[in-house]
Amino acid sequence: MPRYFSSEAALRKLKSLFSLEYDLVRHAIGIVPQLPEYAVKCQLVRHLYEDWKRCRALRERIQDFGIPHPDKQIDASRTNLVRHLLTAPDTVCFIGGFYRVVKREQIRAYREYAETTLRLNDAPSVEAIEDHLPALERQVAWGKTYLEAGRATVAQERAAEAFEDALRVHIRSLGGLCHEVLPEQSAGAEAPQTYPDYAVPAEMQLEPAFQWRSANRMYDAILGAGLDKEEHPAHHSYTHFTELPIIDLCATIVYDGRHLGFDYVSDFVRQTWDESRHSLMGFSRLEAMGINPYLVPIPVGHYQAYTAQPLLDRIAALTQVGEACSFAPKKQWTEMAIAQGDVLTALEHDFDVVDEKNHVKFGAKWMKALIAKQNEARPFKEIVADAEWNVRQIMNDLQREKGEKWEAEPGERFAGCQASESMLNLAPSIIIS
Repeated sequence: MPRYFSSEAALRKLKSLFSLEYDLVRHAIGIVPQLPEYAVKCQLVRHLYEDWKRCRALRERIQDFGIPHPDKQIDASRTNLVRHLLTAPDTVCFIGGFYRVVKREQIRAYREYAETTLRLNDAPSVEAIEDHLPALERQVAWGKTYLEAGRATVAQERAAEAFEDALRVHIRSLGGLCHEVLPEQSAGAEAPQTYPDYAVPAEMQLEPAFQWRSANRMYDAILGAGLDKEEHPAHHSYTHFTELPIIDLCATIVYDGRHLGFDYVSDFVRQTWDESRHSLMGFSRLEAMGINPYLVPIPVGHYQAYTAQPLLDRIAALTQVGEACSFAPKKQWTEMAIAQGDVLTALEHDFDVVDEKNHVKFGAKWMKALIAKQNEARPFKEIVADAEWNVRQIMNDLQREKGEKWEAEPGERFAGCQASESMLNLAPSIIIS
Protein backbone atom coordinates (compact mmCIF):
# COMPACT_ATOMS: atom_id res chain seq x y z
CA MET A 1 0.00 0.00 0.00
CA PRO A 2 1.51 3.39 -0.99
CA ARG A 3 2.52 5.63 1.92
CA TYR A 4 1.00 8.81 0.57
CA PHE A 5 0.36 11.52 3.14
CA SER A 6 -1.90 14.53 3.59
CA SER A 7 -1.00 18.20 3.27
CA GLU A 8 -1.02 18.40 7.08
CA ALA A 9 1.57 15.62 7.30
CA ALA A 10 3.55 17.23 4.48
CA LEU A 11 3.75 20.47 6.42
CA ARG A 12 4.99 18.68 9.56
CA LYS A 13 7.67 16.88 7.57
CA LEU A 14 8.76 20.01 5.73
CA LYS A 15 9.00 21.99 8.95
CA SER A 16 11.17 19.27 10.45
CA LEU A 17 13.47 19.24 7.40
CA PHE A 18 13.62 23.04 7.35
CA SER A 19 14.42 23.20 11.07
CA LEU A 20 17.55 21.14 10.57
CA GLU A 21 18.64 23.03 7.44
CA TYR A 22 18.23 26.40 9.14
CA ASP A 23 20.02 25.38 12.30
CA LEU A 24 22.83 23.66 10.42
CA VAL A 25 23.67 26.80 8.47
CA ARG A 26 23.36 29.36 11.23
CA HIS A 27 25.18 27.19 13.79
CA ALA A 28 27.69 25.14 11.79
CA ILE A 29 29.20 28.26 10.22
CA GLY A 30 30.52 29.11 13.67
CA ILE A 31 33.06 26.30 13.43
CA VAL A 32 34.84 27.90 10.44
CA PRO A 33 37.47 29.71 12.60
CA GLN A 34 38.24 26.39 14.28
CA LEU A 35 39.17 24.70 10.98
CA PRO A 36 42.89 25.18 10.25
CA GLU A 37 43.02 24.06 6.60
CA TYR A 38 42.43 26.93 4.21
CA ALA A 39 40.88 24.72 1.52
CA VAL A 40 38.50 23.12 4.02
CA LYS A 41 37.55 26.50 5.46
CA CYS A 42 36.65 27.86 2.03
CA GLN A 43 34.90 24.67 0.91
CA LEU A 44 32.72 24.50 4.01
CA VAL A 45 31.64 28.11 3.50
CA ARG A 46 30.72 27.33 -0.09
CA HIS A 47 28.72 24.29 0.98
CA LEU A 48 26.87 26.25 3.65
CA TYR A 49 25.94 28.86 1.06
CA GLU A 50 24.59 26.07 -1.17
CA ASP A 51 22.71 24.71 1.85
CA TRP A 52 21.22 28.14 2.39
CA LYS A 53 19.67 28.07 -1.08
CA ARG A 54 18.00 24.77 -0.22
CA CYS A 55 16.90 26.17 3.12
CA ARG A 56 15.37 29.18 1.38
CA ALA A 57 13.49 26.95 -1.07
CA LEU A 58 12.03 24.89 1.79
CA ARG A 59 11.01 28.06 3.62
CA GLU A 60 9.19 29.36 0.55
CA ARG A 61 7.33 26.05 0.22
CA ILE A 62 6.31 26.10 3.90
CA GLN A 63 5.01 29.63 3.42
CA ASP A 64 2.62 28.21 0.80
CA PHE A 65 0.92 26.42 3.71
CA GLY A 66 0.22 29.73 5.47
CA ILE A 67 3.24 29.78 7.80
CA PRO A 68 4.91 33.16 7.10
CA HIS A 69 7.88 32.70 9.44
CA PRO A 70 8.80 29.02 9.82
CA ASP A 71 12.17 30.15 11.17
CA LYS A 72 10.31 31.20 14.32
CA GLN A 73 9.01 27.64 14.84
CA ILE A 74 12.28 25.72 14.96
CA ASP A 75 12.27 22.19 16.35
CA ALA A 76 14.49 22.26 19.45
CA SER A 77 15.48 18.62 18.89
CA ARG A 78 17.15 19.64 15.62
CA THR A 79 18.97 22.47 17.35
CA ASN A 80 20.29 20.00 19.89
CA LEU A 81 21.49 17.66 17.13
CA VAL A 82 23.45 20.49 15.55
CA ARG A 83 24.97 21.39 18.91
CA HIS A 84 26.06 17.75 19.19
CA LEU A 85 27.75 18.02 15.79
CA LEU A 86 29.62 21.12 16.96
CA THR A 87 31.22 19.18 19.83
CA ALA A 88 33.52 17.61 17.21
CA PRO A 89 37.05 17.86 18.65
CA ASP A 90 38.86 18.33 15.33
CA THR A 91 38.41 18.75 11.58
CA VAL A 92 38.34 15.01 10.86
CA CYS A 93 35.55 14.36 13.35
CA PHE A 94 33.56 17.36 12.13
CA ILE A 95 33.81 16.38 8.46
CA GLY A 96 33.00 12.79 9.29
CA GLY A 97 29.97 13.77 11.33
CA PHE A 98 28.71 16.45 8.96
CA TYR A 99 29.25 14.75 5.61
CA ARG A 100 29.18 11.01 6.38
CA VAL A 101 26.32 11.14 8.86
CA VAL A 102 24.15 14.28 8.92
CA LYS A 103 24.22 15.08 5.21
CA ARG A 104 23.75 11.43 4.23
CA GLU A 105 20.73 11.26 6.53
CA GLN A 106 19.40 14.45 4.95
CA ILE A 107 19.67 12.86 1.50
CA ARG A 108 17.86 9.78 2.79
CA ALA A 109 15.08 11.92 4.29
CA TYR A 110 14.67 14.05 1.17
CA ARG A 111 14.50 11.03 -1.08
CA GLU A 112 11.97 9.38 1.20
CA TYR A 113 9.81 12.48 1.11
CA ALA A 114 9.99 12.79 -2.69
CA GLU A 115 9.28 9.08 -3.20
CA THR A 116 6.27 8.93 -0.88
CA THR A 117 4.47 12.22 -1.50
CA LEU A 118 2.10 12.62 -4.44
CA ARG A 119 4.42 14.10 -7.04
CA LEU A 120 1.77 16.09 -8.88
CA ASN A 121 -0.27 17.24 -5.88
CA ASP A 122 2.87 18.20 -3.95
CA ALA A 123 5.01 19.18 -6.93
CA PRO A 124 6.38 22.41 -5.37
CA SER A 125 7.79 20.39 -2.45
CA VAL A 126 9.32 17.80 -4.78
CA GLU A 127 10.96 20.56 -6.83
CA ALA A 128 12.27 22.34 -3.73
CA ILE A 129 13.96 19.08 -2.76
CA GLU A 130 15.05 17.54 -6.06
CA ASP A 131 16.41 20.77 -7.54
CA HIS A 132 18.96 20.87 -4.71
CA LEU A 133 19.77 17.18 -4.19
CA PRO A 134 22.64 17.11 -6.74
CA ALA A 135 24.54 19.79 -4.79
CA LEU A 136 24.02 17.92 -1.53
CA GLU A 137 25.24 14.67 -3.10
CA ARG A 138 28.36 16.45 -4.44
CA GLN A 139 29.05 17.73 -0.94
CA VAL A 140 28.86 14.25 0.54
CA ALA A 141 31.24 12.99 -2.17
CA TRP A 142 33.68 15.81 -1.31
CA GLY A 143 33.61 14.91 2.39
CA LYS A 144 34.15 11.24 1.64
CA THR A 145 37.09 12.05 -0.63
CA TYR A 146 38.64 14.29 1.99
CA LEU A 147 38.49 11.58 4.64
CA GLU A 148 39.88 8.96 2.26
CA ALA A 149 42.89 11.11 1.31
CA GLY A 150 45.03 9.88 4.19
CA ARG A 151 45.12 13.12 6.17
CA ALA A 152 44.03 11.50 9.42
CA THR A 153 46.08 9.39 11.79
CA VAL A 154 44.76 6.02 12.90
CA ALA A 155 43.77 7.55 16.24
CA GLN A 156 41.89 10.36 14.48
CA GLU A 157 40.07 7.89 12.26
CA ARG A 158 38.95 5.89 15.28
CA ALA A 159 37.83 9.04 17.09
CA ALA A 160 35.89 10.11 13.99
CA GLU A 161 34.16 6.72 13.71
CA ALA A 162 33.13 6.88 17.38
CA PHE A 163 31.82 10.43 16.92
CA GLU A 164 29.89 9.42 13.81
CA ASP A 165 28.35 6.43 15.62
CA ALA A 166 27.17 8.72 18.43
CA LEU A 167 25.52 11.04 15.89
CA ARG A 168 23.78 8.08 14.22
CA VAL A 169 22.40 6.96 17.57
CA HIS A 170 21.22 10.52 18.20
CA ILE A 171 19.42 10.65 14.84
CA ARG A 172 17.80 7.25 15.41
CA SER A 173 16.51 8.46 18.76
CA LEU A 174 14.72 11.23 16.85
CA GLY A 175 13.05 8.71 14.56
CA GLY A 176 15.15 9.89 11.62
CA LEU A 177 15.00 13.33 10.03
CA CYS A 178 11.72 13.05 8.14
CA HIS A 179 9.45 11.84 10.94
CA GLU A 180 7.55 13.46 13.76
CA VAL A 181 8.31 10.69 16.25
CA LEU A 182 9.13 11.65 19.80
CA PRO A 183 12.39 10.24 21.20
CA GLU A 184 10.62 7.96 23.66
CA GLN A 185 8.62 6.46 20.79
CA SER A 186 11.68 5.61 18.69
CA ALA A 187 12.16 1.88 19.18
CA GLY A 188 12.94 2.28 22.84
CA ALA A 189 15.87 4.58 22.14
CA GLU A 190 16.99 6.79 24.96
CA ALA A 191 16.47 10.51 24.57
CA PRO A 192 19.78 12.21 23.66
CA GLN A 193 21.53 14.38 26.18
CA THR A 194 21.16 18.14 25.95
CA TYR A 195 24.19 19.82 24.43
CA PRO A 196 25.32 23.37 25.30
CA ASP A 197 25.72 26.23 22.86
CA TYR A 198 28.94 26.26 20.90
CA ALA A 199 31.32 29.19 21.57
CA VAL A 200 33.45 30.60 18.76
CA PRO A 201 37.21 30.50 19.45
CA ALA A 202 39.06 33.65 20.56
CA GLU A 203 41.77 32.98 17.97
CA MET A 204 41.36 31.68 14.44
CA GLN A 205 43.13 28.45 13.50
CA LEU A 206 45.48 28.21 10.51
CA GLU A 207 47.42 25.28 9.11
CA PRO A 208 51.23 25.31 9.61
CA ALA A 209 51.80 26.14 5.93
CA PHE A 210 50.90 29.74 6.81
CA GLN A 211 54.20 30.62 8.43
CA TRP A 212 53.84 34.38 8.72
CA ARG A 213 51.03 35.33 11.12
CA SER A 214 50.97 39.05 11.69
CA ALA A 215 48.87 41.24 13.95
CA ASN A 216 48.06 43.70 11.18
CA ARG A 217 48.46 43.75 7.42
CA MET A 218 52.13 44.17 6.47
CA TYR A 219 52.06 45.35 2.88
CA ASP A 220 55.38 47.15 3.21
CA ALA A 221 57.22 44.03 4.38
CA ILE A 222 55.98 41.35 1.96
CA LEU A 223 58.87 39.06 1.12
CA GLY A 224 61.34 41.82 2.02
CA ALA A 225 61.10 43.25 -1.49
CA GLY A 226 62.79 46.50 -2.49
CA LEU A 227 59.76 48.70 -2.09
CA ASP A 228 61.84 51.84 -2.38
CA LYS A 229 62.08 51.11 -6.09
CA GLU A 230 58.70 49.79 -7.13
CA GLU A 231 55.46 48.25 -5.99
CA HIS A 232 55.82 44.61 -5.07
CA PRO A 233 53.47 42.51 -7.24
CA ALA A 234 52.01 40.85 -4.14
CA HIS A 235 50.41 44.18 -3.29
CA HIS A 236 48.47 44.11 -6.52
CA SER A 237 46.52 41.10 -5.33
CA TYR A 238 46.13 41.79 -1.64
CA THR A 239 42.70 40.23 -1.19
CA HIS A 240 44.07 36.81 -0.23
CA PHE A 241 45.85 37.86 2.93
CA THR A 242 43.45 40.73 3.72
CA GLU A 243 40.27 38.70 3.39
CA LEU A 244 41.34 35.38 4.89
CA PRO A 245 40.71 36.45 8.53
CA ILE A 246 37.51 38.19 7.37
CA ILE A 247 36.09 34.80 6.34
CA ASP A 248 36.36 33.67 9.93
CA LEU A 249 35.19 37.02 11.29
CA CYS A 250 32.03 36.94 9.15
CA ALA A 251 31.36 33.38 10.30
CA THR A 252 31.27 34.67 13.88
CA ILE A 253 28.93 37.49 12.84
CA VAL A 254 26.49 34.90 11.49
CA TYR A 255 26.81 32.63 14.50
CA ASP A 256 26.67 35.28 17.22
CA GLY A 257 23.70 36.93 15.50
CA ARG A 258 21.86 33.70 14.68
CA HIS A 259 18.96 34.78 16.91
CA LEU A 260 18.28 37.85 14.73
CA GLY A 261 16.24 36.00 12.16
CA PHE A 262 16.25 34.57 8.66
CA ASP A 263 17.11 37.74 6.75
CA TYR A 264 20.05 38.52 9.02
CA VAL A 265 21.48 35.03 8.56
CA SER A 266 20.85 35.26 4.81
CA ASP A 267 22.78 38.52 4.41
CA PHE A 268 25.81 37.49 6.43
CA VAL A 269 26.02 33.93 5.08
CA ARG A 270 26.22 35.58 1.67
CA GLN A 271 28.92 37.94 2.92
CA THR A 272 30.92 35.05 4.37
CA TRP A 273 30.81 33.29 1.01
CA ASP A 274 31.80 36.53 -0.73
CA GLU A 275 34.84 36.94 1.54
CA SER A 276 35.86 33.36 0.87
CA ARG A 277 35.70 34.01 -2.88
CA HIS A 278 37.70 37.22 -2.50
CA SER A 279 40.45 35.41 -0.64
CA LEU A 280 40.50 32.65 -3.24
CA MET A 281 40.68 35.24 -6.02
CA GLY A 282 43.77 36.73 -4.42
CA PHE A 283 45.24 33.28 -3.78
CA SER A 284 45.01 32.38 -7.46
CA ARG A 285 46.47 35.72 -8.59
CA LEU A 286 49.48 35.37 -6.27
CA GLU A 287 50.11 31.90 -7.66
CA ALA A 288 49.94 33.30 -11.19
CA MET A 289 52.57 35.90 -10.20
CA GLY A 290 54.87 33.14 -9.00
CA ILE A 291 54.35 34.04 -5.34
CA ASN A 292 53.58 31.34 -2.78
CA PRO A 293 50.31 32.45 -1.12
CA TYR A 294 51.28 30.57 2.03
CA LEU A 295 54.34 32.79 2.51
CA VAL A 296 52.61 36.18 2.65
CA PRO A 297 51.70 37.57 6.09
CA ILE A 298 48.19 36.68 7.29
CA PRO A 299 46.86 39.32 9.74
CA VAL A 300 45.36 36.98 12.32
CA GLY A 301 45.24 39.93 14.71
CA HIS A 302 42.24 41.23 12.79
CA TYR A 303 40.18 38.26 13.91
CA GLN A 304 41.26 38.66 17.52
CA ALA A 305 40.64 42.40 17.62
CA TYR A 306 37.23 42.30 15.94
CA THR A 307 35.83 39.30 17.81
CA ALA A 308 36.75 40.93 21.12
CA GLN A 309 33.99 43.47 20.36
CA PRO A 310 30.23 43.12 20.85
CA LEU A 311 28.31 42.12 17.73
CA LEU A 312 27.11 45.66 16.95
CA ASP A 313 30.64 47.10 17.13
CA ARG A 314 32.05 44.18 15.14
CA ILE A 315 29.64 44.83 12.28
CA ALA A 316 30.21 48.60 12.49
CA ALA A 317 34.00 48.44 12.32
CA LEU A 318 34.06 45.86 9.52
CA THR A 319 31.38 47.21 7.19
CA GLN A 320 31.33 50.96 7.88
CA VAL A 321 35.10 51.42 8.14
CA GLY A 322 37.04 48.45 6.77
CA GLU A 323 34.83 48.01 3.72
CA ALA A 324 33.22 51.42 3.26
CA CYS A 325 36.60 53.19 3.26
CA SER A 326 38.16 50.76 0.79
CA PHE A 327 36.39 51.88 -2.37
CA ALA A 328 38.66 54.81 -3.27
CA PRO A 329 41.95 52.88 -2.97
CA LYS A 330 40.42 49.87 -4.74
CA LYS A 331 39.53 52.11 -7.67
CA GLN A 332 43.16 53.29 -7.78
CA TRP A 333 44.40 49.68 -7.70
CA THR A 334 42.06 48.79 -10.55
CA GLU A 335 43.30 51.69 -12.66
CA MET A 336 46.94 50.82 -11.96
CA ALA A 337 46.42 47.18 -12.87
CA ILE A 338 44.77 48.18 -16.16
CA ALA A 339 47.65 50.57 -16.89
CA GLN A 340 50.09 47.70 -16.34
CA GLY A 341 48.11 45.37 -18.59
CA ASP A 342 47.16 43.08 -15.70
CA VAL A 343 43.51 42.63 -16.60
CA LEU A 344 42.81 39.72 -14.25
CA THR A 345 44.03 41.61 -11.20
CA ALA A 346 42.01 44.65 -12.28
CA LEU A 347 38.91 42.47 -12.49
CA GLU A 348 39.69 41.02 -9.08
CA HIS A 349 39.35 44.49 -7.57
CA ASP A 350 36.44 45.33 -9.86
CA PHE A 351 34.22 42.46 -8.71
CA ASP A 352 35.43 42.84 -5.13
CA VAL A 353 33.94 46.35 -5.03
CA VAL A 354 30.56 45.08 -6.26
CA ASP A 355 30.34 42.70 -3.32
CA GLU A 356 31.71 45.15 -0.76
CA LYS A 357 29.09 47.76 -1.60
CA ASN A 358 26.43 45.20 -0.71
CA HIS A 359 28.27 44.40 2.52
CA VAL A 360 28.20 48.06 3.55
CA LYS A 361 24.43 48.03 2.99
CA PHE A 362 24.07 44.82 5.01
CA GLY A 363 26.06 46.37 7.84
CA ALA A 364 24.08 49.61 7.94
CA LYS A 365 20.75 47.74 7.87
CA TRP A 366 21.61 45.37 10.71
CA MET A 367 23.37 48.02 12.77
CA LYS A 368 20.10 49.96 12.78
CA ALA A 369 18.19 46.81 13.77
CA LEU A 370 20.61 46.11 16.63
CA ILE A 371 20.55 49.76 17.75
CA ALA A 372 16.77 49.55 18.07
CA LYS A 373 16.82 46.12 19.69
CA GLN A 374 19.43 47.12 22.27
CA ASN A 375 17.95 50.60 22.91
CA GLU A 376 21.33 52.02 22.02
CA ALA A 377 21.52 55.75 22.85
CA ARG A 378 24.65 56.58 20.84
CA PRO A 379 24.20 58.03 17.35
CA PHE A 380 25.13 55.81 14.39
CA LYS A 381 28.34 57.71 13.59
CA GLU A 382 29.48 57.60 17.20
CA ILE A 383 29.00 53.84 17.33
CA VAL A 384 31.14 53.49 14.21
CA ALA A 385 33.84 55.77 15.65
CA ASP A 386 33.85 53.90 18.98
CA ALA A 387 34.03 50.54 17.24
CA GLU A 388 36.93 51.64 15.03
CA TRP A 389 38.76 53.00 18.07
CA ASN A 390 38.31 49.83 20.12
CA VAL A 391 39.40 47.48 17.34
CA ARG A 392 42.35 49.71 16.49
CA GLN A 393 43.52 49.80 20.10
CA ILE A 394 43.56 46.02 20.43
CA MET A 395 45.27 45.64 17.07
CA ASN A 396 47.93 48.16 18.07
CA ASP A 397 48.58 46.22 21.29
CA LEU A 398 48.89 42.99 19.28
CA GLN A 399 51.37 44.65 16.94
CA ARG A 400 53.51 45.69 19.89
CA GLU A 401 53.38 42.17 21.35
CA LYS A 402 54.51 40.68 18.02
CA GLY A 403 57.32 43.19 17.59
CA GLU A 404 55.64 44.84 14.62
CA LYS A 405 55.38 48.55 13.92
CA TRP A 406 52.95 50.10 16.40
CA GLU A 407 51.81 53.54 17.46
CA ALA A 408 52.89 54.99 20.81
CA GLU A 409 50.11 57.58 20.56
CA PRO A 410 46.56 56.45 19.76
CA GLY A 411 46.01 59.15 17.14
CA GLU A 412 42.76 60.79 16.12
CA ARG A 413 39.34 59.21 16.39
CA PHE A 414 37.69 58.06 13.19
CA ALA A 415 35.60 60.84 11.65
CA GLY A 416 34.53 59.24 8.38
CA CYS A 417 36.21 57.83 5.28
CA GLN A 418 36.76 61.24 3.71
CA ALA A 419 38.18 62.80 6.86
CA SER A 420 40.25 59.98 8.37
CA GLU A 421 42.72 57.30 7.37
CA SER A 422 42.03 54.15 9.37
CA MET A 423 44.32 51.15 9.76
CA LEU A 424 41.15 49.07 9.46
CA ASN A 425 40.74 50.02 5.79
CA LEU A 426 40.76 46.69 3.93
CA ALA A 427 42.52 48.14 0.89
CA PRO A 428 46.08 49.49 1.12
CA SER A 429 47.14 52.79 -0.37
CA ILE A 430 49.45 52.56 -3.34
CA ILE A 431 52.92 53.03 -1.90
CA ILE A 432 54.69 53.88 -5.14
CA SER A 433 52.49 55.44 -7.81
